[in-house]
Amino acid sequence: MLEQMQLARQPILNDAKEIFGYEFYYRNDDGSSSFESPRFATSSVLVSLLNQVGLQKSVGDAKAFINVSSDILLTDIIPTLPKDRFVFELSESIIITQKERDSLKKFHAAGYCFALDNATVNETYIDNFSSVFPYVTYVKIDTTKTDIELLINNLDLFKNMQLIAQKVEIPEVYEAYRDLGFTFFQGYFFAKPNIILHNRLDPKHLGIIRIFNQLLSDRPIEEISAEFEHHNELSMQLLQFLNSTLLLKDQDISSIRQSIEMVGKKKLLQWMLMIIYSKSGQDITTSKSPLSLLAQKRIDIMHSILEKIHPYEYDHEHLKEQARFTALLSLLESIFNVPMALILKTLNIDKTIEDALLYHSGELGHIYAIALSMEKNDYATSQVLLKAYDLTIKDLHKDAY
Repeated sequence: MLEQMQLARQPILNDAKEIFGYEFYYRNDDGSSSFESPRFATSSVLVSLLNQVGLQKSVGDAKAFINVSSDILLTDIIPTLPKDRFVFELSESIIITQKERDSLKKFHAAGYCFALDNATVNETYIDNFSSVFPYVTYVKIDTTKTDIELLINNLDLFKNMQLIAQKVEIPEVYEAYRDLGFTFFQGYFFAKPNIILHNRLDPKHLGIIRIFNQLLSDRPIEEISAEFEHHNELSMQLLQFLNSTLLLKDQDISSIRQSIEMVGKKKLLQWMLMIIYSKSGQDITTSKSPLSLLAQKRIDIMHSILEKIHPYEYDHEHLKEQARFTALLSLLESIFNVPMALILKTLNIDKTIEDALLYHSGELGHIYAIALSMEKNDYATSQVLLKAYDLTIKDLHKDAY
């Protein structure tokens, strides 16, 4: 049985009570909200959203509101994210220095969107944040901690921002803030945070560090792709990230190596950094998950068959890459609880691989079908399928196991 991760979200509604966005919150595996550092919590939420659950499944066409601290603001994580899908909430604990101002100015100019979280009108808060007001689109006011009369007298401070009332718990508060000109609302009056449960897909910590170091050292794509072959969980996270960020839109892919080439080393390095931050403070594991073991078993069987039927083909390595990619994709349906046809459509998968997964057609599809039947110990079906290649189960048993 696969382990499950947890993620909390609460809707943000417009004045017509339609969902405009969701704020996401970190949750431990036991459902608690405690964490060691804001950077860890933010990175964990982003990894869960982009690499595991999937952005489309989490928010649909709405925006994802994510809390960020200055140590995230000063990294290269934000440029890896789709600018039209996220709003980054600036924690009230951030101390604005020239570094933060420069980062916000740069990201704002690039089209990224920011909100002030738990903003107040007191002098200390305004002195700290006023210099970055030109780069902020939304301001969130905690209605349970705000003197509404004081707010009314100082609302002009936020005149160029869209107003969000949060922690709205009764209709009278909603009506009062709506009459003040607030256009978005969040709180128990509308909905409590709900928990998203999803199958966990965690790569090994040491493997992540190894690939990160390869990228820092500017190793060849061939070497990086070869290292990815040892980390099936990471390969599947990469596929979900590409799906979430639409980086593969209108491009057909047929291998993990091709996916890496399309992303590019710089963006891949930034993506890996996000995963490293999300795992900081966690116990380092060197064992592979059951899911990774299943993927590897499926890959090994398919490779073994290819070795037997195409030992001297000029494009032998390409065929093996296709087989590996097919085996990894085949597990996404159960991990993400999304029909295979929809996964393949959103990822723009090569037609040969698509037909293999959906219809078991073509040579790749036949080999995939053999791997599935052998996993199930359905040796009668395996033998029938192998006969087409003049092979028996005994021919594969040594190689596959």
